Amino acid sequence: MNKVRYLTLACLAVVMGAGVMGCAKQTGREVDPDVRLRGDAGLQSRDLREMTERMAPDLRSIPELAPGRSTKAVIVMKPIENKTARPGEDLSIYVARLKAILNSNPTIRNDIAFVEERETLNWVRATELDGGGGGAVNNSRVQPQYVLWGTFYEKRAARSSYFLCTFRLTDIKTGVQVWEKPYEVKTLK
Repeated sequence: MNKVRYLTLACLAVVMGAGVMGCAKQTGREVDPDVRLRGDAGLQSRDLREMTERMAPDLRSIPELAPGRSTKAVIVMKPIENKTARPGEDLSIYVARLKAILNSNPTIRNDIAFVEERETLNWVRATELDGGGGGAVNNSRVQPQYVLWGTFYEKRAARSSYFLCTFRLTDIKTGVQVWEKPYEVKTLK
């Protein structure tokens, strides 16, 4: 009886082990965002997360976006200007993540509103609204007060790259930069 029990447990362990290995194989494609993969160069997902998580409270600390204002601050976000050694690289993920962080917090949404870029909004209206979205519909867009944008720079060395990522918030009517913050990252090749 002990042999049967032992064999049953052994078979069960083999089957469960194979199942676990099968699961591991399926999820083996997932990669820890903090681990640099061989051959990766430039800014990494860890850099993206750290930068945007630090930037959200930095933005909230300025008077123009501070909690408790009588009106919402209306912001339009523009793409990142890429002045790195990889000029064709799309850096819009930085703006998208920051916007998602700020929009996902209900308290922040009470104080800050994001509007779609005019070009994108006009395209959606032209394709989705009857009559192409012309006339009074275009005038109903909430006008942004501020534009949030950034510029990324890179200084390459033999075995590393230094990135300076600057973000700024500009008052659209006056052109005054009400906030600017640099985020610096050094990566190894």
